[in-house]
Amino acid sequence: VAFLFPQGIPSDGVVNTITPGGYALAGAAAFSGSVTHTLSTALLAFEVTGQIAHILPVILAVLVANAIAQKFQPSFYDGTIIVKKLPYLPRIRSRHIG
Repeated sequence: VAFLFPQGIPSDGVVNTITPGGYALAGAAAFSGSVTHTLSTALLAFEVTGQIAHILPVILAVLVANAIAQKFQPSFYDGTIIVKKLPYLPRIRSRHIG
């Protein structure tokens, strides 16, 4: 994005500069969230950095990464339980009450 818009992104007469750290924060939170299948990684990223300015991109990145990861693989914790052959609760099927 910084390569495409070296001067920043203009919006309503104001030029918003590109902050690579914001993209790194969103990517790190999304990666961590997709591995663990949790949304709390976004909150942890905000607490560690002390910045809440990038809340929308980080939350969206974590939600999209979670949706994709849950579709294709079990979480890190579920994978560990499966590999160690530990007992665990089966998935609960939804019932249609008529």
